[in-house]
Amino acid sequence: MHITDETLMAAIKKDDYASYNRLFERYYGRLCQYVYGWLENREDSEDIIQDLFLILWSGRKKMEVNENVSGYLFKMAKNMSLNHIRAAKNYRILLEKQSNAPDYYEEDLLESDEFRIALYDCIERLSERSREVFILHRVKGLKQKDISEKLSISVKTIKNQLWTSLQKLRKCLEIKGLYFF
Repeated sequence: MHITDETLMAAIKKDDYASYNRLFERYYGRLCQYVYGWLENREDSEDIIQDLFLILWSGRKKMEVNENVSGYLFKMAKNMSLNHIRAAKNYRILLEKQSNAPDYYEEDLLESDEFRIALYDCIERLSERSREVFILHRVKGLKQKDISEKLSISVKTIKNQLWTSLQKLRKCLEIKGLYFF
C-alpha cells in the first residue's frame, strides 16, 4: 500500500519518526542526485540533504506543507545548495583578504586568545560523546565515515551530534558575547 507524501508529512508533524524515515528513504537518493547537479561534490551533496532532513525534523511542528511535498523538498534542496555555493565563494574571498591583510596587532591577538579560551571552555561543556565526535571531525580532520567506524556508531548519528554540538557551541559563545560560524 502506497502512503502519500502528504500523509507522511502529517504524521511527521505528530512526531511519527517512522514516517520521517520513510520520507527520508523515499527522497534521499533523488535529492542527493539533484544537489550533486549543483555542487558536483558527492560528500557535500549528501551533507546538504542530511541537513535538510535534520531541519525538516527539528522544524516539523512549524512546517506547513500540505501538498506537493516533493516540490517543497526539491526547492529546499536548491536553496540550501545555493547557500552552500555562496558560502564557499564568500569563504574563498575571506581567505584571499586575510592572506593580503597586514599582520595582527597585539590587540587582535588578545581577542583571538580570548576567543580560543572561550571556545575551548564551550567545547568542554559538551557531552563526552559529542565532544569526542566534534574534536575528531573539526580538530583532527577525520571524515564522518572514519569517525563512524572508529566509534562504531552510524554516520547519521555522527551528523546529528555534529549539528547539535555546533548549535550548543554557538549558544555558549553568544552567551559569552562572542560569535562563531
